[in-house]
Amino acid sequence: MRKFIYQSVVEKLQQEIPEIAHFGLWNNQLTYIEGEVPFELPAVFVEFRTIRWQHQGNGVRDAAVEIVLHTLTEAKAKKPLQFFDLLTDINRALHKHVKVSDYYGHNAFTAIQSTTDHNFGEIRHDIEVFSCNAQDCSAMEKPKKVKATVKILT
Repeated sequence: MRKFIYQSVVEKLQQEIPEIAHFGLWNNQLTYIEGEVPFELPAVFVEFRTIRWQHQGNGVRDAAVEIVLHTLTEAKAKKPLQFFDLLTDINRALHKHVKVSDYYGHNAFTAIQSTTDHNFGEIRHDIEVFSCNAQDCSAMEKPKKVKATVKILT
């Protein structure tokens, strides 16, 4: 499910905001920036908060899933408040985004928290938290297909 949501978010943001240069999973990249594999800015990293599943029976479970988007931008941009436009574009792109597959699905993302970086050096680190309801049917037993022969009695 997490892989599905991650890929869904990245695909949507790539479609809607092509200027985002890098995506990845959050691993406190700014803490050890010197040892980090280099990445271009702006970058968006996805973090999953703890998921509390509710089982519905027959291998189906659902949960309110919260993701934290860590948006990293250059602090000394040509337009000082341009990072706000990027954050608005991310919200707009995810606000009505719904995705369903054979085993997984999620409804639209809702923004629930924003934290603006007010103590930055060369890189701004702004945080946006989104929530969606997700359903995981990967453990559900699929119906077995049985070949049937039809005899017509006369």
